[in-house]
Amino acid sequence: MDFSIVNMFGRVATVFIQFLILANAYAQTETEPPTTLTTKAPPTTTPSTTTTVVWETETLNEGQAIQKALQYLLQHRQPDWGWGNDTHHVMLTLQLANNTGKEIEQQGLEMQLSAKQMEIEILLMMSKHHESPPPLGRRAAYTLALGALCKDPRSFHGRDLVAALLHREPPHDLEFAYATLAACSSAAHVRRRHIRRLLDIANAAADHSLDTISMVILALRCVVQDHRHRSLLHFVRRPMAGLARQQHPDGSFGSLTTTALAIQALEESESGAGGPGGAGHQHWSLPAARKWLLERQRADGGWGDVAGTAAAVAALTPASLAAVRPPHCSDKLLDTRHEPMDSNGGDGSLKLAYQSGHNNNDSEVRNVSFTYTLWLGTNVTENYTLYMVAPRNISFYHVMQMAAAQDPKFKFEASEWPNGHYVHTLAGHKEEPMGYHYWLLYRLPEVPDPTSPPGNQLVAPVGVDDLLVEDGEHYLFWYKKL
Repeated sequence: MDFSIVNMFGRVATVFIQFLILANAYAQTETEPPTTLTTKAPPTTTPSTTTTVVWETETLNEGQAIQKALQYLLQHRQPDWGWGNDTHHVMLTLQLANNTGKEIEQQGLEMQLSAKQMEIEILLMMSKHHESPPPLGRRAAYTLALGALCKDPRSFHGRDLVAALLHREPPHDLEFAYATLAACSSAAHVRRRHIRRLLDIANAAADHSLDTISMVILALRCVVQDHRHRSLLHFVRRPMAGLARQQHPDGSFGSLTTTALAIQALEESESGAGGPGGAGHQHWSLPAARKWLLERQRADGGWGDVAGTAAAVAALTPASLAAVRPPHCSDKLLDTRHEPMDSNGGDGSLKLAYQSGHNNNDSEVRNVSFTYTLWLGTNVTENYTLYMVAPRNISFYHVMQMAAAQDPKFKFEASEWPNGHYVHTLAGHKEEPMGYHYWLLYRLPEVPDPTSPPGNQLVAPVGVDDLLVEDGEHYLFWYKKL
C-alpha cells in the first residue's frame, strides 16, 4: 500500500471537513453582507514626455472600474466556491486588490470558502502527480496565490510546493521565469543556474516574446529586492528599457494579457532612476497603458472572461506580481534567502549567486556588476559570457582569476613581466604570432554583439593589471587575426 497516497487523501479529507464547517456557518449567517473588497485607486501618474508619441492620458475613474471588475469575478464564482481552472488566478488577483490589511481568516466567509476550495484543488493536484505531473505554470500560480493569502507554500499540509518548482528546470523560458518568480516570492533559495538563465534571457530579449521578457523582469525585480543583490540592478534596466520601447501608439503592448503583464513589469520604471527600471521610464506611458485597458472593459465589468478580467485587475491595482506577499504577513514566512551556502559550495543561496572570491557581507556600495565575454575567431565561432559581481577597485587580472575558478572555459595562462601580466592563452587557445592571431581586450559600454563587433578604438588602453573594472561596463577578450 502506498502510504503517501493515503496520507494525501487524509489531508484532502481534513481540508474538506474544514470547508464543510465554513459552508455550514455561511448557510446559517443570513445577515452577513455580500463579500466586498476595499481597494485603493492607483496613484495618478504624470505622463512621460517622449519625442515620438504623444500619449492621450485623460483621467478615467479607475477605482470604479476595479470595483466593477471585482464584482464581475465574484458573480462568476461557481457553486463549489471556486472558479474552475482559474481559481488560483482569481484568488491571487482578489488578494492583490485587497488593501484592508486583513488576512484570509479575518475576511468574510465567502472568501474563506474560496480559499479552502483552492487548498482542496492543490491537494488533489498533488495526489495525482505520479500519474500526470501538473504543469509547472499552474504549480507556480498556486504558490503565488498561497503567498498572497499569507500562507507558506513551503509548508503546505506537510508538502513543499516550492521545492517541486525548483526540482526540474522547464525548457520553456516563460514557464521557467514564472516558476522562479514564485520561488523567489516565497523567500526560497534561487539557484545560481536559475539566475544565470534569467540574465541570459534578458540579454537576448529580441529572441523572446514580450510575455517572457515581462515575466523575467518580474523575477529579477524580486531577486534585487534583497539588499545584498542590488548590484544586479544594472542587469534589469536594459530589458526594461527594451520592453518599454515595444509600447504601441495606442498605449497597449499587443493583447490584453500581454499589456497587463508588461504594466506590472514596468510600473516601477515610472518613478525614474530611483526605481528598478530607471532607464525605461522615458520610453513608455503608464497612464496610456491603463487607459487602453480601461477602454476595453465591458458593461458587465469584465474583460470577456474570468481569466482576462483577473489579468486586467492585477495590472490596475497598486500591488502586482512583483510584490505578492503583503507586508502585514511577512512575519509568517521564514525568510531563508540569507542563509549561507552549503559547505560544499553547491547551488547555495540567492545572495551568493553572482559573488565569487570575496566576503559575503560586502555591501552594494563596495560591489560592481559587469560582464566578461570571450570570443573565439575573427568571425566569432564561439561566444561565452559571465555576469559577475566583484569588489570595487579590483583589477581585471583578479577578475580573470575569479572567472577561471567559476567556469573552465575562462581558464588562462599569462607571462609575468616587470610591468605586469601578459595573457597569451585563454580557453585553450594560445596566441600564434606567425599567423597574426592575438588576444585583444576591449572595454565596452554594451554587451558585445557578434553581429556588430567593436572597433579598435575600444581596445583597453592599459593591461590587465592596471585595468580596474567599473560598474555597468562590459569586457571582451577576442581571439582574432589582426
